[in-house]
Amino acid sequence: MTADNPLLILEHPTLGDLPARRVLACIFALTGEGKILHFHREQTSTDIDTDPHRYRLTTTPADESRARCCIIPPTVLAFRSPKTS
Repeated sequence: MTADNPLLILEHPTLGDLPARRVLACIFALTGEGKILHFHREQTSTDIDTDPHRYRLTTTPADESRARCCIIPPTVLAFRSPKTS
């Protein structure tokens, strides 16, 4: 990964650790079935002192202003780790 697109992990309470990418205030995670999940920074806590950086999904809802979020998610290929590229 590059500094612009580091490897990230989203810790999902039921799905476990998922590969993730951040685009602006959005956190996208890829499930094992290939579905892309969409969350926002305020819905997560972060641990940037780990490698890879980790986002933990919390019970905090997204801000009301996010209801019309139109960020286009990355392609599935963007979730590949450097070892699988």
